[in-house]
Amino acid sequence: MIENAPPIQLEPLTADQLADLQAMYEASEGYFRAFTGEPVSPLQAANDYQQLLDSDDRAIMAIWWREGDEPALIGSLDFRFHHPIEGVLWLGALILRDDLPADREVIGGWAIRILEEWLRIATDVTEIRTAVPFTAVDDVRFWQNAGYELTPELLRLPIHDKYIRFGVYRRMIPR
Repeated sequence: MIENAPPIQLEPLTADQLADLQAMYEASEGYFRAFTGEPVSPLQAANDYQQLLDSDDRAIMAIWWREGDEPALIGSLDFRFHHPIEGVLWLGALILRDDLPADREVIGGWAIRILEEWLRIATDVTEIRTAVPFTAVDDVRFWQNAGYELTPELLRLPIHDKYIRFGVYRRMIPR
């Protein structure tokens, strides 16, 4: 981790930010091709927001770059509270634009640390879990460098018409 934090801010997604979210998704082609094999749907942001409204345990945090006159939506964190059990936050996705204004690992690492600190201060969440495909070596390294440990739990999920093995990583939220 670096000493100086990048100028990012996490905020809960609002309906008036859907166009920004869709633009960020479209600028994150690498993420969507890796996990779906397809380009992002033109309705992805609207569909995600509708799922957010239909759920009482899901949240999407926008990651804003706050340098210069115009803030830019450069990423998002999509998660569920108390899933699969009470006290656990399941981080379903950390999505960052393909073209970032600073180092990808630094921005992602700081976004995770900001989320962890918010969870520590404002919620009763004691643990974060996320699933990472073993084939995504850079992603595995990112989560390990961020202090997440591999659990014994493994998942097999359908991606690109085949089943991919995912490791479940976790980090306890210090109190």
